[in-house]
Amino acid sequence: MSREDTTFRSATRRVLFEEPEQVQDIPGAGSSAAQDSDKHVRVKVTINLDGDVISHFKECSKREGIPYQTLINQTLREHISGSKPEQLAGLAAELLLDDESFLAQVAARIKDIK
Repeated sequence: MSREDTTFRSATRRVLFEEPEQVQDIPGAGSSAAQDSDKHVRVKVTINLDGDVISHFKECSKREGIPYQTLINQTLREHISGSKPEQLAGLAAELLLDDESFLAQVAARIKDIK
């Protein structure tokens, strides 16, 4: 199993089975842009980054057709709001926990295990 698969499975278990207070501890869980007005304010900064990092984002910029500074901002935002596996696990949890047939199958398996 790959590291990404392991991370996704761990994030899914955490989102599905931990207490609601603990789920809120996952970065980005339950927050919105309206709660943080600074989220949409651009601030000009000077930062020193390694040349290969800038080259990477400039290459990605050409492929995706958006400015490399925007890509760097998106990457930093993803880091702040939680890893992609945690975001995907949260979406999966929302879908699965609202699915009565899924919940019935989980209950049946738990009953079989006991």
